[in-house]
Amino acid sequence: MKFIKKLLKSEVGSIVSMVIAVLVSMVSIISSVSLMNLVNAAHIDTQYAHDKLQEEFLLRSEARRTHLAIEHNDIAPLPPRIVEIIEPQRITTYYITNNKKNISITFFMGFTTEQAIAIQSLITAKRARKLTLSYKSPVKRYSERVIRNKSLAEYQYFTHTEESENADGGDEAARVKFWGPDILYGPVHSNTDIWIQNGGGGINGGWPTFYDMVTTAGIFRNYNQNGAPLSEGLKLQIFLGGWLEGPDGANPIIFEPTAELIRANGIPLGGPDTDIVYVNITGSNFDCWYGNIEETEVDTFSVYSWFPHNTATANAVINAGGNWYEDSNYICTNHITMYDTLWTPGPSFTVSNRSVWVENAQLWIKGDVYGKQTWGCADTIFIVGDITYANTWPGNPPDDPENLNTTDYFGLVSEQKILIRYKHRDPETNEIMFTNCNNIMLYGAYAAIGEGDVSLYGEMACHYDGIFTFQYHHPHGSTPSFWAQSPYTLQETLYTFVDFHKFIFPINPFVPPNIDGFNLHGAAIPMGYPCCGFPYESPGYLASYPNNNSSSYVFPYGTDYPWYNPVWPESSEDIVFERGTITIYGAIAQRRRGFVHRSGGDDYNHPQGGSSPSPWEMDDYHYDGDHNSTGYSKDYHFDERFIFIQPPDYPQVYEGWGESQLTAFTKQSWSFKSPPTD
Repeated sequence: MKFIKKLLKSEVGSIVSMVIAVLVSMVSIISSVSLMNLVNAAHIDTQYAHDKLQEEFLLRSEARRTHLAIEHNDIAPLPPRIVEIIEPQRITTYYITNNKKNISITFFMGFTTEQAIAIQSLITAKRARKLTLSYKSPVKRYSERVIRNKSLAEYQYFTHTEESENADGGDEAARVKFWGPDILYGPVHSNTDIWIQNGGGGINGGWPTFYDMVTTAGIFRNYNQNGAPLSEGLKLQIFLGGWLEGPDGANPIIFEPTAELIRANGIPLGGPDTDIVYVNITGSNFDCWYGNIEETEVDTFSVYSWFPHNTATANAVINAGGNWYEDSNYICTNHITMYDTLWTPGPSFTVSNRSVWVENAQLWIKGDVYGKQTWGCADTIFIVGDITYANTWPGNPPDDPENLNTTDYFGLVSEQKILIRYKHRDPETNEIMFTNCNNIMLYGAYAAIGEGDVSLYGEMACHYDGIFTFQYHHPHGSTPSFWAQSPYTLQETLYTFVDFHKFIFPINPFVPPNIDGFNLHGAAIPMGYPCCGFPYESPGYLASYPNNNSSSYVFPYGTDYPWYNPVWPESSEDIVFERGTITIYGAIAQRRRGFVHRSGGDDYNHPQGGSSPSPWEMDDYHYDGDHNSTGYSKDYHFDERFIFIQPPDYPQVYEGWGESQLTAFTKQSWSFKSPPTD
């Protein structure tokens, strides 16, 4: 101790003391800096941890926000998002960018892939402190949410309302039902009451047969008991795959489909002057014709009080020395605007995993499909022949696990209606095609999504809703052209547009009362015939030649409305009333329930009443007198592949949009991933 004191009092000791003091000071400074660095590092680590946690919260909320954004508009880019968190000493700004892409998930039977959308979100943070420059946090979070859309194709039969296009005529006119010949194998849903009838036929004692789940937001009604609720016993007999009915069982599914995806992404077909686009699909290619309907002339036809309706009648009068042009009374002159469809070859393309859009024309379509294709049209679509799959033998299911079709998916979407065409003339050969008159085979998903404008059409808007139906519901005979002698030259002459010489058309209310019956009209079904019109003619009319005394006029019996039949004029002997079966492997969706079979005697469309001639009133949907039943039976099979794969750009289903439940898209997964390096 004495040595230390002596040393400190010496000069050397002073130097040592100073050195020690300096060392102590340096240690103190280093310790302070280290402590400050430790505190600052801990603070930064806390901020980074806060960033990580905050960014996770924001990404979780962003997943739902982008999900809803896609629900609202699945075409538009996903919106970015900026979130500011303000604290007393700083402002932290989080920047979120979003991207979406179509992906596939291996799922179905290990062969095909489920289509989905991946929503990719990247979030970064940037801070601004008071009196300091801003800096960017190195913490980034990146997440991916996978959602799968639920399309209209996931129901074999989806109808927004079960009421028919005749709903303006009251409850009875609106009533459409499933009946004995109907057999459906896939899921069925309606947002309104479903009517069930025992109408005979089929395989279930006269009742229809459903093999999969049937749901309605309304109830099941017994057509045979004037709409009484269907009994539990009958439900067990009819709905073999189960059933649910509202209000406690099945909720309504919001029906707001659009063709916007097809319109935005589809190959455009047609032009401003095109009225018809006629398409024949052959695999992944197609050929088409453009049809332009043009006015050719206004022709005149003299109407007579008597006119022959076939070769035998014309020749018999001539052989007896008669001449109807001179012996019969002239009634009036018809001025008829004549039209013709001029066909020109259209373009040919390859369609591979995409859609095609027809904007300004009707679409007439048939073919054998390879690959994924969706065809859409802003106008009415006519199916002019079978639509099949290249890799499925017609009549076999495409979803058969033993012979699974992994390539072919077809969609057909109309912003108005889809009709199975009755007959038509081939644009290339001009031959009359009978392809749909003895069964029709359809593969794919079909959606008729038109919505009648109530503000424009009022209670008649129901006639403008989208339906899946068939053409020419109300057949009647008309007089075809025939060859007979000329009363002047006795040479064989072609008599055309015969009914324009027998009837006043358009209907003219100003003709004298004694010839009013020569206005175009229909009548009751004559004994032994399927409907009024050719070849039947009133025996009194035939015997009235020469009918020169106006008091003894006998009116012609009745005829079909000009050009209502697609191949008018057509004899009732050639009309096909019962057209077989619609066999579908796929799905049908429609805003309003379309008829696929008609009885021929409903009061709404045939309000003739009494024995007097009934006028045609096409604008009021009145189609002359009764006729035999016409249309198709149903044989509807679901394609289970549509649960996982939809045709390109096909419309979506909405289940409670804007409510607590999301709509067409369901969450498949959500996970964090490493942020991209760029």
